[in-house]
Amino acid sequence: MSTLTERYVWAVTRHLPDDTGPDVAEELRSVLSETIEAKIAAGADPMEAEREAVAELGDPDVLAREYGGRPNHLIGPAVYPDFIRLLKVLLATVPPLVFVVSVTVNAVTGDRGPAALGMLALDGLLLSFTVAVHVAFWTGLTFALVERSRPERERDEPLSRWEPGQLTADVPWRDYPTPQMVAQVLWTGALGLVIVWQFAGVGDRGLQVLNPSLPVVWEVLVVGLVLAEVVLALLAWRVGRWTPTLASLAVGANVAAAVVTLTLLARGLLLADLSETLGERFGWSLDQGVAATLVGAGIVLVTVWDGTDAVLRARRSLRDARRTPRERISLGK
Repeated sequence: MSTLTERYVWAVTRHLPDDTGPDVAEELRSVLSETIEAKIAAGADPMEAEREAVAELGDPDVLAREYGGRPNHLIGPAVYPDFIRLLKVLLATVPPLVFVVSVTVNAVTGDRGPAALGMLALDGLLLSFTVAVHVAFWTGLTFALVERSRPERERDEPLSRWEPGQLTADVPWRDYPTPQMVAQVLWTGALGLVIVWQFAGVGDRGLQVLNPSLPVVWEVLVVGLVLAEVVLALLAWRVGRWTPTLASLAVGANVAAAVVTLTLLARGLLLADLSETLGERFGWSLDQGVAATLVGAGIVLVTVWDGTDAVLRARRSLRDARRTPRERISLGK
């Protein structure tokens, strides 16, 4: 049986090139021999001395990589910033796009069921998650291969050269606090879930207000426009304020949602038969036209309120942008 020293030397040198492997083997044998002799001279058992000497040198794979000049990491610090920047862009664009395409295609071509909208959203989320995993894996694998294919002299250099021009135009300030964002996201998200619940059909569990027989394409459009406000709120929180662009998108989403819902309301497609529902449940007598008028007025009121709020936030951000950094600090920005 081979000695512990020989097995360790083989484990270190087996992947080294022929021009360096023999020299490394001789060096290791010499180091181990001297260490073992010193331990035996100090009174250690020969077998235990050899085991301790080998253990002190550590993992042979780590030592082999040091001798061979190969990296001991998957993605090194030089290329890691480029990896993270690219991964953020891909994850922020590809999975959401896949979700929208999946829901739209299935809504147009699929069969309608009682909970069609919820199933379409679930299928889209699962597909988006799968795509996100693939994006992260293949991006990481690509950068790992780049890391190992670079010459050793270039491994400490980044892939892309950083320039001062990449800094933001100004020191950012935060004018959209986290509690306000959380409140808006929770409110809008809850509204979206209620709409999904209504479109799926509440049965005997609640009051059916929206029409559960509405074509699924319209259902997806209504819910998507409502949830677009959640996305915009998260983007505004990420930036730190409601920029004019984000405010314009918020106003556009509100107006689009109002146009769609009012159109469906005018065609008699948005609401369930409230006169019958309220009569059976509470004994109330309410004309369907009156109910539609009240709902339409509510839609207009909410649209005007949300749009005005977004515009005011954007104007406040523009006003703060004209202040100097010193003035922002004094105002707690």
